[in-house]
Amino acid sequence: MASFYIREKTKNKTGIMCSVQIQGMDRIIFPVQNMSISPKDWDNGRMLTGKGRQENGRLQDRLNKLRTDLESFVEEYYFLNKKYPNKLAVTTFLKSEKSVSTYFSKNEKVRIDDLFERVIKRRTNGQELTKGKRFSRQSLLHYKSTLKAIKGFQVNKGRKFFYVDEFKSKQLIEEFEIYLTSELDMMINTIANKMKTLKSFLQIAWSEGIIDFNPFKKHGIIIYTEETDSVVFTRDEMIALEELDLSSNPFHEVIRDQYLIYLWSGIRKSDLKNLISVINPHTKKFVFRTGKTGEISEIPAFDTLIKIAEKYNYNFPEPVHDTVVLKEIKEICKLIPSMNITVEKKYTKGGQNKRDLLQKYQRIVIHTARRSLATVLVENGLKHEQVMKITGHKKLLTLQRYVKSGTDIDQMLEIGKKIRNG
Repeated sequence: MASFYIREKTKNKTGIMCSVQIQGMDRIIFPVQNMSISPKDWDNGRMLTGKGRQENGRLQDRLNKLRTDLESFVEEYYFLNKKYPNKLAVTTFLKSEKSVSTYFSKNEKVRIDDLFERVIKRRTNGQELTKGKRFSRQSLLHYKSTLKAIKGFQVNKGRKFFYVDEFKSKQLIEEFEIYLTSELDMMINTIANKMKTLKSFLQIAWSEGIIDFNPFKKHGIIIYTEETDSVVFTRDEMIALEELDLSSNPFHEVIRDQYLIYLWSGIRKSDLKNLISVINPHTKKFVFRTGKTGEISEIPAFDTLIKIAEKYNYNFPEPVHDTVVLKEIKEICKLIPSMNITVEKKYTKGGQNKRDLLQKYQRIVIHTARRSLATVLVENGLKHEQVMKITGHKKLLTLQRYVKSGTDIDQMLEIGKKIRNG
């Protein structure tokens, strides 16, 4: 079931790879940790041993033990779950550095907060990666925020802690959702993020053998979200922002220029430095790989982007922190007349429908810029597939929900005249 081979035969030192073939599943391949050898000491899937090669013998013993552990793990996993483990389950077992009997022991109960803290620690330290990369700062903040909510839930229930095993109960999960809704008065999409994080951590608990199923899947628990009720810049407002004379306030001018880069590139705020590092006067598009999805983003060299680049001689100032940009851009947009109209915001908070009436400029956020460019491009005839090249969206459906196309009143009035006049 488990076999070994070396990565390179031409190097002085090379790593050993482990290949695990489990019945009816794709082959699982991973490097053997902390083992680097000379290719001349390797032959036909094992170390060359014998006289004068005592160290090779010790390394081969480690490989033999690893093979035995893997075979025992697969057998025990199948016995308990009536199915074979996937790659995540195998690598999670190896990372635990536990014996098979200890790993599957039902006597050791794990606290839910301990599970969160342990996983957060290894993802923060880079001991666990996602698609070969470290987990993002934003993801880690989501984990910590959910852990804080769980600790508050425990206090609310008069408990010092809950065991992970207790979260197999559909009722307890629903009570946690009610706590987020009623006690913490959270918005529905914020609750959804917390519930998704809990679901993923319970999936980890299942893969580590702490629980024997993921309750979200077994009980068919639905995580509810709602469409984001957001505003976008119109084409005229994009131009108006660019034409504002802010020469009397140099700080606001820098803020406005940074926001215009967001507005005319459609990038996520985390990709600002990636973009400005590739802006140059010699190409029609600026290409980089997005940080969030890893997709290639192709930003056309729009006139506004080139104008700003030339203004700073292609030596952009250090980006202003987004919390500052968010505060100041509202004050800047306040200078645009159409941004002072009253708009309605509908959302669900604390389980109740809410309705706020605000000026449009008050609802501008960093992400408004990205959504605005996508909307304006679609409204002006660019195909969704082409817009995805700019925004880096992976799915067409996601982009279609993302675009906030407004009603073409002039076109409707023109049709009305034709109907009326025959």
